Amino acid sequence: MSRALRKPPFRGSGSAPSLRWWTRRGRRSSPVRAQCVAVTAARAGAPWTGVPVPRVRVALGRTAGCVRSHPGSCGLPGEGLSASMSTRKFPAGPFSYPTTPEWAENLVEAIANTCAAEGFAPVPRQAVLEGLAPALGQGEAKRVIERRRDGRFLLPTAYHVEQRGTDGALLVLKVDLHGAATLPWVINDRTRSAWLHPSGENQERLEDLVEQQQLVAAWTVGVERAKTARRALASTAAPEEKDAALAAVAVAEKELARAQEELKACERALGGRRPLPVVRAVTQDGVPMAALTTEPVSAAMAAEVQRYAVDVLRRRARQRSYDLAESLVQEGQRESTVVVLQRTPVVDGDGDVRYVWRGQHATGANRSDARLEIFGLSAQQSLTGVPQSVLRLPGEEENRRLVVRGLGEILRRISALLNAEYAAPDRDEDGRAQRAVRIAQVSSRVVIGAKRPERLEESLRQLNVNEHLRGQLDYEDMDRSLGLWSTLVKAYQAAGLLGDLLAREVAQGRMPAGELDEDAVADALVGARALDELAVLLTPGDEVSAMTLRDVAVRCATVMLFPPVPPRPENLAPRAAMPTGRYWPVVRAALQEASWGQVNGSTAKRRTEIWAAVTAQHFLRPGPLAAAERLFGKPEVQFGVRPDARSLVSLVTACRQGDDAAWEILVRRHLLPGLISGAEPFVAPNEGSFQSADRKGERRAPANSVQALVNAWTNPPESVTRDLLMAFAVAVLRAPDSPAGEGLAPGTFWAPDAHGDPREGVLADKEWFDTLFPQTSVRRTRRPQPSSADSTSSAAIDSGGDTVELAEEVPESALARMTRLRAELASLVASSTVNAAAVAEEISQLLETVEGAVRAREASGAPEEPAEVQKLYMREFAGIKADAGKIGPLLDRAALAVMSL
Repeated sequence: MSRALRKPPFRGSGSAPSLRWWTRRGRRSSPVRAQCVAVTAARAGAPWTGVPVPRVRVALGRTAGCVRSHPGSCGLPGEGLSASMSTRKFPAGPFSYPTTPEWAENLVEAIANTCAAEGFAPVPRQAVLEGLAPALGQGEAKRVIERRRDGRFLLPTAYHVEQRGTDGALLVLKVDLHGAATLPWVINDRTRSAWLHPSGENQERLEDLVEQQQLVAAWTVGVERAKTARRALASTAAPEEKDAALAAVAVAEKELARAQEELKACERALGGRRPLPVVRAVTQDGVPMAALTTEPVSAAMAAEVQRYAVDVLRRRARQRSYDLAESLVQEGQRESTVVVLQRTPVVDGDGDVRYVWRGQHATGANRSDARLEIFGLSAQQSLTGVPQSVLRLPGEEENRRLVVRGLGEILRRISALLNAEYAAPDRDEDGRAQRAVRIAQVSSRVVIGAKRPERLEESLRQLNVNEHLRGQLDYEDMDRSLGLWSTLVKAYQAAGLLGDLLAREVAQGRMPAGELDEDAVADALVGARALDELAVLLTPGDEVSAMTLRDVAVRCATVMLFPPVPPRPENLAPRAAMPTGRYWPVVRAALQEASWGQVNGSTAKRRTEIWAAVTAQHFLRPGPLAAAERLFGKPEVQFGVRPDARSLVSLVTACRQGDDAAWEILVRRHLLPGLISGAEPFVAPNEGSFQSADRKGERRAPANSVQALVNAWTNPPESVTRDLLMAFAVAVLRAPDSPAGEGLAPGTFWAPDAHGDPREGVLADKEWFDTLFPQTSVRRTRRPQPSSADSTSSAAIDSGGDTVELAEEVPESALARMTRLRAELASLVASSTVNAAAVAEEISQLLETVEGAVRAREASGAPEEPAEVQKLYMREFAGIKADAGKIGPLLDRAALAVMSL
């Protein structure tokens, strides 16, 4: 059998990604029969080899020229496919070519049989053919397969099980992959703080952003073309032609500037971030498989998400103490990384969906990006298509309207180009081939089976978290806290307590724990799904809105990080271990903390930072972790924080009716995230310079700001009314969802007046807040500890005796007095800490005021104060110093005494 191919007469108007060539089959003496063969884009990406290699040309739209019509758009840039290949043999070398179709099918069979024998769900067939087989190194498929009587299987030494014995167990294939075959996975816990929750509103904002990016790109080209046309005018051109050319340049530049301003507005609407893509397991006939898929998106959207993910990853990698790319060039990649096969459904301009299969690095994402950079590719090109000009083979005509989409053809072209360059006797020592030779093939562990494929994403996320939390990579505080939060959510799930805790404490027992979809709720809590999954926890009758969903997410985070602990039993021996209930040990084990009796300020600080990081993700502009410093203390860690049984609307109504306790709960448990992470934050870290140009208001401790707002309800400062407080509280709750107004940026609002009406022109910001709610030195009220009565059943039996008043007081036992004083000690320490910080701030402000007054006097040339006045100040300063001097000895005595506590 022989095959000859010739170029077809390309005509037509379709843009469907199809591959066409004319063939003549048969013996030399037999009649010649021509046939038009169509191959889909998926087939174009499938592995095939052959010598000689056929010459194929594919184009779209009217440039395709196929005599048959194909529906589709008119050849938009970036929607074409080129698979043009040389007719000569590919040069041999260190860079491998894709696996043959025969061995690709053998690999599919071996993976399916091995997964069935081990009890794992396998990867889909197309994932192997289009994502794994083209990426395998030279001879890898043959190396890992063995033939048995009942079919082909993987060699026992070619695979192993990750997380064995758990629901998240994964079957991974140990193979070498082509160095340019895989991409960084978008879901990376080291960059989690750079992503938004995948809500519908955020997705629409991203679509607007991508459209605006395309418009800016189009007008940029338009400006260049207008300038080129102006320069091309001859000096003898008529004045009218010159004026028209200048006018065209001016119009293009004006439109470009307008498009750029609108692009900046789209960026601000997203807070400079992007919504995290929703990833789920691939299903076939309703059965989940061991591969992932995203939601269908346009090619431009897929490219923008991948570009942003790599950009954020690179920003995090700047903290490395060495150049990762140069390290790979010199030493290669020594560590094996985990790769998952993921499908990206891409919607073309004509509405057709094509499925792009690629290997994504669940671990080692930075190395994957560095390898692509060394090979001269970008991640978004590898995903959506590489321009033919980048991979043009020698002797091939360049066509800038064509792109190479199939993974097999991309890798085949890269290997052919680099092998030819490497074989050249005068090759450049700094060229791509020489730099990439040590990463031509890299060791990888490819996920080919999963025990519970519907939880595949969560298992991979946990591998990613464990690699970073326990590894040597640099880790920002926000991302580390989010990684610990992901670990905690998984720990609750593994213990079977997530639904029980949320149903009991957040839903207040209105629904049984079994009715909660724990997997969906867990994904929403870690940001892998929209917050709509938490709607089942809302009070019946509450409106499902962004505000209420955000509030219930904050409640979940609070109760999970500070779970309720039963009260100390009355008959418990003094030195006996405190029974902490079911939930507290889960948090302790997940965060690797000390026992309940050894809880200290460091434990509270760590949990507070995690709480601040988690709640900040529900806002476009997350506030710093330091803004939540000391807002939760040792009592909250030891005894927990029980959410109020009332809904957010009921809590606001109770405040309007004058409930003092409801106001404190509203501020500390519901307003606090918005006060820290709003577009105009009202609570800021107690650090930085007073003279900072970007700093608003006073430098004060976050706890002092919150306490001042709480105290304003019962002890209002001048010009503060309860109508003002309620208007401010409602505005803070609704601000994250408020659009831009006249004179207002999105998420901001006008300051309310004494009647609760907005004062147009007066922005509610930290400067206004600090002026209205000045620093306070009032001791924070002690949080009431849970009593034994709180945990007793409502069906408890009453003793039935009458009460009687004795003539003398009943003496308090030493044990009861010890328990009471130890409970008061934590509150006194916390309040003393706040008061000491406030005094230090006041003394610092006193010093700055004195020094400022001296400088002003010297600058104005005014005389000094009379000696009597200066002596009076000196006596007052001496009195303050004497009082401050008493603090040290008292603290020394307290420190000595506490050693015997």
